[in-house]
Formats: sequence, structure tokens, C-alpha cells
Amino acid sequence: MKYHAKDIIDGPLDKVVEICLDRSRDVRVYTNVTKTKVVKSERKGNKLRVVVETLANGDIPPKLRKLLSPKMLTWTEEGEFDFDKYEYKYRVKTHYFSDLTKITGHFKYYEEDGKTVRELDGEIKIKIPILGRIAEKKIVEVQKENLKIDIDDIRETLKKEKS
Repeated sequence: MKYHAKDIIDGPLDKVVEICLDRSRDVRVYTNVTKTKVVKSERKGNKLRVVVETLANGDIPPKLRKLLSPKMLTWTEEGEFDFDKYEYKYRVKTHYFSDLTKITGHFKYYEEDGKTVRELDGEIKIKIPILGRIAEKKIVEVQKENLKIDIDDIRETLKKEKS
């Protein structure tokens, strides 16, 4: 399932990108994230490569949660930010069922009318008959909710820094 999101932020491009690249914000910003660990962050020239491990808590009913180990709710994101193009490409690898799951995305940042535009083109594919499509829809729904929360936090952070 492919999806697209576009947000306009009243703030300078470089500052918005700086905020977005700060992965220490994830636990504070997203209520469905329990833990985030930057496993690797390496800048070579104008490219920043990162590996981030995330543990989610999600909206999983308590009875079902007892059946899931933390590893089942953990994924690793491998991404690269290109400072010349202001683009971040990533892929997510789940610890379980990784051969059945494909999650990728491409963020693009640019200035328009004195504001910063952030666009995301993402794709989620889960190769499990019937349930895969349901899971894809739920993950996209959560991702879009998280993007809104993220944008609100970016705006609030910019506002605080102006004060």
C-alpha cells in the first residue's frame, strides 16, 4: 500500500531538517513508541547514514500483548539523509516476519513561499493473505497520525525557539 503526506511548516528549511533528524525526540513525541536507540549515525560528506532501533507499544489489547515479546514489536530503520538534495530515504526491517514485510519511504524537504514543505512517499507491503492488507491499512493510519503529531511538535519547537 502506497501513501503520501505533505505538510507545510512555517520555519527555515535547515532548522526544520535539524529538528527532524533528531531521533532522540521520538519517545517524547510519539505515544506509541516506548524506546528508540540510535545504533549508528555516520556522516560522510553530505550524506548522513543512520540505523535506528525502535520498540513500539501500539494499540494492542492487553490479552494479546501477553503473547508478544518486545522483539516482536521492535524494528530497525536504516536511512540516509542527503544534505545536497534535502532527502531522506529509509527502509524498515522487522525482527519477525521480515521476509513477508517491506516498509520503505522517502522524505523530501524544500522551501516554498518562505516556508518549509515536507513530503513523504511511503510504501508498506505485508505478504500475508487477507490479514496483510488489514495490517497495511492500520500501519498507514498510525503513520499518518504520527506524522501529524510530529508536525505539531516541530511547530511547537520552532515557536519555543523564537521566544
